[in-house]
Amino acid sequence: MSDAAACCLAICLSIIVLPITLISLTLKTHNPKVSVEDLYIPAINVAAPSNATHLNTFVFIDLRLRNSMPLTGLRYEALNLSLFYGGDRSLAVAEGAVAGFYQGMKKTARKTAVLRTRGLPWEDAFDRISRGLTVDIAVEVAMAVKLRRWGVYRKRKVVVVAGVVSLDGSGEEVDEKVVRLN
Repeated sequence: MSDAAACCLAICLSIIVLPITLISLTLKTHNPKVSVEDLYIPAINVAAPSNATHLNTFVFIDLRLRNSMPLTGLRYEALNLSLFYGGDRSLAVAEGAVAGFYQGMKKTARKTAVLRTRGLPWEDAFDRISRGLTVDIAVEVAMAVKLRRWGVYRKRKVVVVAGVVSLDGSGEEVDEKVVRLN
């Protein structure tokens, strides 16, 4: 094979292989990145001036969802939230849902929810807080996501992510850092 033919072959292969590689890398799908921005349980806030907060059995949660895909939008069906007492996810204490929505390419969405607790062992939580310990709340988010590429909804994925948030005597997170759910 002559040098000209080898050079021509190399150029033709690079013209074919390079775009295929770039297209396959941009079309790779990723799960959305979900994190807990804020979690607050007023009932375990021992610094509150009255006992009225102990009657407040709601949980306030703020989620951040990030779509890192450059060419794909996401259509979320309802986000199902479950909170569990302790890190082992054996005792469910709150459940709720956030309405579905569309998230554009490379966009970040913030969703808040107010959940009513049920079955939370308040005595154990107050005991741990009064001893200066933290209360662990496991957060689980289950969602169905449809991928939208070039104006067409492609496939539906079911994604479940979870993580543990530690709360102190103020009813808020111990660390100011965002808790990423995996």
